[in-house]
Amino acid sequence: MSDRAAFLRRWRGTPYDKAERNCWWLAALAQGELFGRPLPAADPALVADIRARAEAMATHPAREEWREIETPVDGALVLMGKVAGAETHVGTFLALDGGLILHTDERHGVVLDPPLELAAAKRWRLTYLVPKVP
Repeated sequence: MSDRAAFLRRWRGTPYDKAERNCWWLAALAQGELFGRPLPAADPALVADIRARAEAMATHPAREEWREIETPVDGALVLMGKVAGAETHVGTFLALDGGLILHTDERHGVVLDPPLELAAAKRWRLTYLVPKVP
């Protein structure tokens, strides 16, 4: 049993909660526990305001510590939205079963979805990010 398997068993199916168990919470949890990369805390007010959320995700100073990549790798942060630079949802790419995105939403709670299915279902553009190497 790997740490990843235990992590997924613990959190998969956990209901979504706007204030405490939203997409940023899960991405930060996965990045920290599975990859040892802390993410800054999210302002709970951003969950309700989609425009403010897109702006914060695009301009947050922590964004400068990450670089965009074309092909996802294990642990990549996945920003999702209809327009590049205005993403409103986040997940973590895991190299499992051909590649899955760990994320959470109101309808399903914590789930693993194939990138192509997720992008097609929501008509989202997926942007993959990894930390810049110093």
